[in-house]
Amino acid sequence: MTFLKRIFLGKYINDIITLSIGTVIAQLIMIVSSPIITRLYTPTQFGVYTLIMTIVSVIGPNINGRFDMAIVTSENKKESDALTVTSLLICLIMTFLICAGLIIIYISVPEIFAEIGPWVFILIPICLLSGLINTLLSYNNKYKQYKLIRSVSIMRSIALSIGQVTFGFFNLGVFGLLISQVISLTLGVKKQAKYCINNFKQLLLVRKSDILAVVKKYKNQPIYSFPANVVNALSYSLTYFFITSIYGVNEVGYYALCQTVLGLPITLICSNVSRVYFRQASEMSQKTGYFFSVFKKTILFLAFGSIPIFLLLFLFSNKLFTFTFGNEWGAAGEYAKIMIPMFAIRFITIPVISTLLITGKQYVELGMQITFIIFSLIIFALSKIFSISIETYLLLTSIIFSLNYLVIIGMLYKVSKSAKKSYYYK
Repeated sequence: MTFLKRIFLGKYINDIITLSIGTVIAQLIMIVSSPIITRLYTPTQFGVYTLIMTIVSVIGPNINGRFDMAIVTSENKKESDALTVTSLLICLIMTFLICAGLIIIYISVPEIFAEIGPWVFILIPICLLSGLINTLLSYNNKYKQYKLIRSVSIMRSIALSIGQVTFGFFNLGVFGLLISQVISLTLGVKKQAKYCINNFKQLLLVRKSDILAVVKKYKNQPIYSFPANVVNALSYSLTYFFITSIYGVNEVGYYALCQTVLGLPITLICSNVSRVYFRQASEMSQKTGYFFSVFKKTILFLAFGSIPIFLLLFLFSNKLFTFTFGNEWGAAGEYAKIMIPMFAIRFITIPVISTLLITGKQYVELGMQITFIIFSLIIFALSKIFSISIETYLLLTSIIFSLNYLVIIGMLYKVSKSAKKSYYYK
């Protein structure tokens, strides 16, 4: 009982709660607006929107070369400033390359974007904004500006919901969904950047030698962490494209709603736990060389949350989807029931995956994430060859990915327990 009190009481959980309150409010806004939005847009329109946002989910978190993550654990202000400038420069370079690549592919091989059409070019402003926000979020996290992160999260959610509902009433279709996304990302950037703006003169003093120094010091980020994160995002994003290829865009719409609902607990809790865990575990690793107590506390906290949340979703998913979103979306409820076991285990795994970054084992993370891609390709090939139903396709994905996550949890446990000093800074 004493150990459980230490888990659920104290500053660690207070930081998580501070962040989570904003996320809960933001997601409640989305939940309230969802029944309206799903009645204003068709599954096909949601399918196209999802395909574009799927590409964003692969590019967005990685557009800074993962140097934004290093800001949180930088050893001093000079290094933090150098990493901030480096992160932003890489974002600009990557956005330019993405823009050039999209233009070349769209002109030379237009059939690749047959389902999406010219909407694909909205990726350019979204990617640029994502890179800027990644950097600012890490900056805010380093200085424990959790109330600021919370308020911006709520602001963006309100803007996204109002935009999608408003544009939906004007029958703007995919354009309404996408332009709402751009508007919501833009809001709050100035507020998040306030500390950076006050520190702007110091950022201008960052020299080329400072940038080269942090690039060399944190070279494992672009070499291992960047491809690992891309592969991780691809392992889930490919499912959308595989479903489109085998079953059509309409089924992607159902699957996307299923993923959105099941992803709510992860969005509400895991993203915030991940930020706090990464910062505290890194600090403990630097000071004492050990952070297993934080790892154990985090795993137990997540397990206590995962079981009741996903059990309730499993029992009531069918009624939840039809009642909330309308009878047209009943298939999404069936898909959700199949995928729930995987999401329950993923809920526990995601926040502590940064254990590998803290211990300098990004290469292990890359190997683990590659297994997800391999399994995705195998499942896709089997589905093509044997013409299996989408339900069987999702069941295979759920079972295999669940087993893989269990292996990862075991590996993270072993790594965190045996860690004797931080290798992250080598």
